[in-house]
Amino acid sequence: MTRFLTALVALSLLLSAPSHAAKTHPRRPTRIAADTIGPGSPFDCDTARGSSWFGSTARCLEELCRGRNVTNASVVGDDGRLRSNPCARGFDDRR
Repeated sequence: MTRFLTALVALSLLLSAPSHAAKTHPRRPTRIAADTIGPGSPFDCDTARGSSWFGSTARCLEELCRGRNVTNASVVGDDGRLRSNPCARGFDDRR
């Protein structure tokens, strides 16, 4: 019984003591220059940023379409709408 009371008193002292942690403030969001960010999706390859980042639109599409769907003519874009597939350009499956 004395062990229980000792443990209870020690626990209550630990919990009731004020914390000495300093208050933290959230970091200010950093501003990244737009020219340091490359295109994020194949839909951005037609923009000036995509063609300047990779040197040409074809090279941009080649890099960003690697491993993606290149057979469907339409895909769902980042905004949830059905769009023409930029990775399917020049693909002809008529045999």
